[in-house]
Amino acid sequence: MARPANILYANSEKPPTIVCVLSALQQIAILAPTLAYPILALQAAGANGRAIASGVSLALVAGGLGTALQSLAFRYIGSGYLITFVNSGAYYPVTVAAANLGGMPLVAGMTLIAGATEVALGQVVRRFRSFFPAEISGLCILLIGVIIGLLGLRLIFGLSEVPSVPSNTNAQSVAIGFGTFALMVGLNVWSRGALRMYCAIIGIIAGYAAGIALGNVNSDANVSLGDLAIMAWPSIPTAFPAFRAGLVIPFAITGLACCLRAMGDITNAQRTNDQDWVRPDMVSLRNGVTADGAATVLSAALGGLGGNTFSASVGLAGATGVASRVVGIWMAAILIVLSIFPAVAWVLMSIPRPVLGATLIFSSCFVVSSGLQIITTRLLDARKTFIIGIALLLSLSRDIFPGLYLSVPDYLQPFVSSDLTIGVVPALLLNALFRIGITRRQKIALASDAGIHDSIRVFLEEQGARWGARRNIIERAIFGTAQAAESIGEHCNPKGPITIEASFDEFNLDVRLTYQGDPLTLEETRPSVEEILESDEGMRRLAGFLLKRNADSVRTYSTADKSVVEFRFLH
Repeated sequence: MARPANILYANSEKPPTIVCVLSALQQIAILAPTLAYPILALQAAGANGRAIASGVSLALVAGGLGTALQSLAFRYIGSGYLITFVNSGAYYPVTVAAANLGGMPLVAGMTLIAGATEVALGQVVRRFRSFFPAEISGLCILLIGVIIGLLGLRLIFGLSEVPSVPSNTNAQSVAIGFGTFALMVGLNVWSRGALRMYCAIIGIIAGYAAGIALGNVNSDANVSLGDLAIMAWPSIPTAFPAFRAGLVIPFAITGLACCLRAMGDITNAQRTNDQDWVRPDMVSLRNGVTADGAATVLSAALGGLGGNTFSASVGLAGATGVASRVVGIWMAAILIVLSIFPAVAWVLMSIPRPVLGATLIFSSCFVVSSGLQIITTRLLDARKTFIIGIALLLSLSRDIFPGLYLSVPDYLQPFVSSDLTIGVVPALLLNALFRIGITRRQKIALASDAGIHDSIRVFLEEQGARWGARRNIIERAIFGTAQAAESIGEHCNPKGPITIEASFDEFNLDVRLTYQGDPLTLEETRPSVEEILESDEGMRRLAGFLLKRNADSVRTYSTADKSVVEFRFLH
């Protein structure tokens, strides 16, 4: 694993204590928008102001525990990356429905089922590697980045997700939001050291100060600061969780949606921390999804809502260069300590919406960029082009035509309640469908003439696009195969065509050239300049030397009736 140049502290490194603390506070500040979900759910259940404040404190505890679990790198749990756990909007529709039917005990019981579903899904993730290729991972990350960015724009412009609710756009909020965003971008682009590392929290503090000065603060808390105790232990509900058969499927589907999002966030974290990232690490994905489901179970046990990984935290880690999982442990400790101070939750909930929106847009830029980079490293044929295009359009349709999904029957609402689910589930289904007719081994017979190089390029590019192979690996294979074919034609006296067979299994690209003629000699050492200039033998040896260096492994052998050259390129 090679650390990217923009990352100051990678996931396995330990930053200085001051860096850990300030980075943890920076991550905590951007999770403020997610505190609206427990507030709204508790309001739907008829809770009073103090109960809501206690519920928010418990949400901080659950966030701390979930973040700590995700930061672990144990054998069976924890992705080993800095990814925050927060109450998720994916659970909001089903949570409100449960709260209206049976109050918070029913919410807790059904959330336990959703968390257990996600834990179970985590155990089978590795078995479905072929159905979650790198381009689907990139698409998932891209959609997450777009969703974060759109949420940020809504917060800045005062827009509601519900078409019937009027917008609350005003010039002051827009100015605060984009002014905060401009400050974060400026510090990130044109500064170094501490200013760049803490650009987000500097922007949040400046935007918060401007909001206070202009009287623009968030009123989601629904309780005044004076009514809150200075210190109070969060009150854990004592009611036994309740269950309802009719809500099992909606909550299980929500668990599936959170599983998909966690997979996207963990993949993005892997990509952020590894310059040489190639494909998702399925062990890390399994353990991370398990940690996410376990954190939801813990949140439900505390009487709270279901949660999920927080995509913006991965984007912020990439933006500031501090991606160490040690920050996650510090963050967990700070969140748990802050939970006993109700005023802290009030301060977080009072951060102006435009400031939170600016932070989300800032983080989303890095998430979108990461997703695009993953997609563009792969060759794409018509199948994969349709998968990406259709999924992207479907995901965006929920924001462009929100009224379209309001008429969907209640039993299907869990499938359309999230932009990510609307996009990724069809992508996974189409990927499974389009696998029909794709073989992992193809061959072609070519004459050793002047046009063989172009024929090899067309053949390998076509197959590489069908397989979703990395572009740079296909280019190396084209170069090596064409050079080998030309060397065979010039130095091995081939009789008849050269048969080229390519096979792919996501980890290796193997190319085999079979022909009738003299075996091709591969050199361990480069011939001297004099040998290259003075004889054809020197040119042949140079070609063999270059071929051996181009591939990860090369093997030649001959039988009574044929000679074979085999290349292996690690993918």
